[in-house]
Amino acid sequence: MPRPPSRTVFVLVPGASQSPSHYGYLLHLLHSRGYPTFSALLPSTGSGKNVTTQDDTDYVRERMLLPILDTEEHDVIMVMHSYSGVPGSAAALGLGKADRAAKGKSTSVLGQIFISSLLITGGDGKDVVATLGGTLPPHISVDKANGILTCDDPGPPLYGDVEPKELQDVIVMSTLCPSYASWHSPCPRASFDSEDFKGRIAFIRTVKDQGIPFDVQNMMIQGTGVDWIIKDMDTGHSPQLVEPEKLCDMLVELGKQFEKL
Repeated sequence: MPRPPSRTVFVLVPGASQSPSHYGYLLHLLHSRGYPTFSALLPSTGSGKNVTTQDDTDYVRERMLLPILDTEEHDVIMVMHSYSGVPGSAAALGLGKADRAAKGKSTSVLGQIFISSLLITGGDGKDVVATLGGTLPPHISVDKANGILTCDDPGPPLYGDVEPKELQDVIVMSTLCPSYASWHSPCPRASFDSEDFKGRIAFIRTVKDQGIPFDVQNMMIQGTGVDWIIKDMDTGHSPQLVEPEKLCDMLVELGKQFEKL
């Protein structure tokens, strides 16, 4: 039998300490709405080696985006969460619709959706920590001996509203420590403010977030100097685990909007 007609693929880039399993039900919901998906563990997640932000960026581009765009020949909509907004947006540089068409390519990254993400323009030699003002978020500590960043209890900042408590405990035990280098190496240049993605960027704010507080999210959005499509979730840092159906609705709505541009 021939393959089904091409559909836009949602490529979900997990946060620094999360894996595709943390987004499993959300991906299932997208499948049920007729959208194929792809996700993969960032190289820096669960690694004590010197895995940098650039390493994560290269992986997202070479292993998560280009195979779908060039080999499978499907359009892509990116979904990024927390830290992954940094390598994810950088990986999409030059992969927008106009840039791809100029190279004779028929597929492209149609849009970028950020869920309570770090928004760092990058390209100036600064790392994540320097961009955040020189200090790590209060729930993150350094284990230099093992080359990782740790969190004594990821529950409150990342999963505080995940219920019941038994589910939250399982989610916490599924969390991995990111590499020290991923937050302490230069951030590559992002693409969210490029001309090719004008009108194609959305930010989903998490109102009750303790990991990246709501006011910090707003500050980062305003600091980009570009216009955003903004949606709100009345959850903590991980809405895919608290209100996955509502989040799926938002992603599909945004996806359809980007597909029409």
